[in-house]
Amino acid sequence: MIPSLHNGVSALKSFSEGLQVLSNNIANVNSLGYKSSRANYSDNAYIVQNNPGFAIDGEPKNDTRNFGTGVNVSSLSSNFNQGVIENTGLDLDFAIEGEALPNGGGFFEVLDPASGELFYTRAGSFESTADGFVVTRDQYRFQLVNVAGEPLKVGLEEGEDLLARRVDQNGVVSLIVSKDGQDTIRNSGQIKLSNFSAPQYLRRAGNSLFSNGNPGEDLAGIVENPVPATGSNGKIKQYALELSNVDLTNEFAFMISHQRSFQAGSRIVTTSDAILTEAVNLKR
Repeated sequence: MIPSLHNGVSALKSFSEGLQVLSNNIANVNSLGYKSSRANYSDNAYIVQNNPGFAIDGEPKNDTRNFGTGVNVSSLSSNFNQGVIENTGLDLDFAIEGEALPNGGGFFEVLDPASGELFYTRAGSFESTADGFVVTRDQYRFQLVNVAGEPLKVGLEEGEDLLARRVDQNGVVSLIVSKDGQDTIRNSGQIKLSNFSAPQYLRRAGNSLFSNGNPGEDLAGIVENPVPATGSNGKIKQYALELSNVDLTNEFAFMISHQRSFQAGSRIVTTSDAILTEAVNLKR
């Protein structure tokens, strides 16, 4: 195989992976709390045939011949900027208003009740179970965690009727209840937010969830501040959800660029193949 053919193949492989990232972004344009990704490209190792040095007479020479071996996807970066916040009118829909703060203001922490594993998400679509636990509104039903590290519960006490649930920007949950003909406000806990010093090390787990590694690991460097609207944590906004932060205009522009790059890489392959065919025909 001539080196140019290998370089063309590496371009096709790398740009195919890049298109995979772009297509996933576009497919999740309406996914709650989704954070877009970007493929980062870099050149491969070089075949060194000659480096700069000095001739026999001591004069410097610059006869550099370092031949490249193509391109590869060196890493994938996640964009944690805040997405558009949409009002829903549902009292257990929460958005994190972080604006320019790191990671857009942090993440909700949810617990898998079956395995005890923690996940982090910006998709604040929750509901209450019959037992009063606040869980994600999907088939997984992960439990929302409070500042004490326990599942958040908004259950009623005996004889109470629920009138309303209120959550302020600091994550404090209050229940307005009626009991014995009197309306009262009762504190029912506080939502926990989690933030990280190196969020790029978070692992995507699907369903708009991120993992901080296996149990006992802390890959992204969790910040020990669970209270919303303090430090680098954003504010809680009730009756709202954060949408995907995918910018379709940019994604389509990148897709066209990747298409042109892929076509150029395929042209390298076909040209190299033609050269090999000519070389083989020389022996006939």
